[in-house]
Amino acid sequence: MNDFPCTSCGECCRHVQSRLTQTYDDPILNDLMNRFPYKAREDGSCEMLTDDGLCSVYDHRPLVCNVKLGALLLGLYNDDWVQMQADACNEMIKKANLDDKFKVVL
Repeated sequence: MNDFPCTSCGECCRHVQSRLTQTYDDPILNDLMNRFPYKAREDGSCEMLTDDGLCSVYDHRPLVCNVKLGALLLGLYNDDWVQMQADACNEMIKKANLDDKFKVVL
């Protein structure tokens, strides 16, 4: 299976605070979130998000920020998982009124 087709919209990075304070059903996912090495800014965005909306540590991002590797660790990486992540991305993109060029197309 290929890598997740991230469009670099930055929306997941803009809402990291809400992800860090959420409790998840999966204990492994909770552990990954508790080990997140960066802080959220006052606006809820990740401190590694650059002014141009990109991740400054993308090539070395935490496991929880990597859709494919995080899901592989949880034993979830399959077509349904990818579709669920794409749907979640596209919902954030829609709520942020971003250009359609950022929509995830599978």
